[in-house]
Amino acid sequence: MNAKTVRLFAALAVCVVAAMPARADDQAVTLTSASGLFSGDLQCPNAPATPPKPPGPPHPAPFNEQIPTRAELGALADFHPAEPPMLDLSKAPDFALHDSAADTPRPRRIAFWGDSHIAAGPFMGELQSAIRDHNETVGTRFLPPTMGRANVRLPTLHGYCIGGGWSTALSYKEADVQPVGPALANRIASAGPESYLWLDFRTQFRVATLSALRIVYRPAGDTEIAVSVNDGPELPVTLSPSSSGGSGFLVLNADAPIGTVKLRVTRGTLVLQGFLLDYKDAPLVTFDVFGLPSSTARGWANADPAAIAAALHGETYDAIGLEYGTNEGSDLKFDREKYVADLTRTLNNMRSVFPHASCVLVGPPDRGILVNRHGHTSELDLLQYARIHQQIAQVQAQVGAQFNCIAWSWQDYMGGPGGNYGWAYNDPVLMGRDLTHMTMEGYRRTGQALAHSLGWVGDLYPK
Repeated sequence: MNAKTVRLFAALAVCVVAAMPARADDQAVTLTSASGLFSGDLQCPNAPATPPKPPGPPHPAPFNEQIPTRAELGALADFHPAEPPMLDLSKAPDFALHDSAADTPRPRRIAFWGDSHIAAGPFMGELQSAIRDHNETVGTRFLPPTMGRANVRLPTLHGYCIGGGWSTALSYKEADVQPVGPALANRIASAGPESYLWLDFRTQFRVATLSALRIVYRPAGDTEIAVSVNDGPELPVTLSPSSSGGSGFLVLNADAPIGTVKLRVTRGTLVLQGFLLDYKDAPLVTFDVFGLPSSTARGWANADPAAIAAALHGETYDAIGLEYGTNEGSDLKFDREKYVADLTRTLNNMRSVFPHASCVLVGPPDRGILVNRHGHTSELDLLQYARIHQQIAQVQAQVGAQFNCIAWSWQDYMGGPGGNYGWAYNDPVLMGRDLTHMTMEGYRRTGQALAHSLGWVGDLYPK
């Protein structure tokens, strides 16, 4: 046996050595990287690479429906900048980034859940930028498995490829309790050629920063996957059932920092709940975003709190935000009492998982109506959605207080009911043409305003 063959066998041996699990219930493997340094981008099978991209323009207005004219709006077309709503941070102290006594940075774990407003646009990015402006490092700890979902942006990823064999189970769409992870969604794929999922975790400069990666899954019978890191050799792994009956964890270690991971289902069905990221240099602040377009707070109300806690692997968050209400407010027959009951169930479940976390409820933005130019404009009720959103914000403040959550009124920041029209006629335009979503600049300003209310930035409007 020559020296080259010895080196080859040694490399393959490393590939099948089980590393010491980080926890008793973890299953761990160590994989080898390709011999050459992977420096390109993922080339997706039968498709172009799909790096995360900023969303396109906000949802277009339906055919023949337009924003009301200035003449129809009158004074509502005027833009009235508002100070960000004041928050009593003594009731949410763990949003503070610094130790108040020593005025020194402290590790924080923060997470936000919400709908399309946080899923695609720069809203959450502005909050993270505000933290970085404190010279603190920020990173994702729990990556949701929502890559490939329409209008979901995952800045953690440099790129990804996902096969057409993946389906999605969304708890907000279900009528009964769902065993989902913190993403409030499970991704599901059965063995087959379209079960592949490739992830590129490198930075924009193609630098690998992960020391290990945990694949979080829900055991589903006899399941085997094939997995590789950094374009190295593929390793078959039979996923072990969890002794606790909750989530399972497959820990991927490697002989080099992990940049890319490729997996596919080779037997059975994989129920994927997300990924826990371990960094070579752990960020001081972790900031996880769980945004799902069209979602409502029912996602939390229908979720099994024990399943969410299990998927988080015993970890928790210091501070959390729930941004919901727009999709609940789309029903012109809005039932306030039913919403009180639904939100109460939502916050009960949330507090079952995070009993001590500081909490902020971000209410829905203001919302307008569009004019059908083939209809009559003399009977326009310009505030019909705005009044519903105002009720939702009021309920969030009322019910939230019962669960030690403070409420942030996005609608108030926009100038109150009808303020969206001034945003639509402002220069630059801040409201989308559907009068429901913001433009990118509108989301940026909203993120800056919320960061201000949380005490992360100073005066937004210096005199």
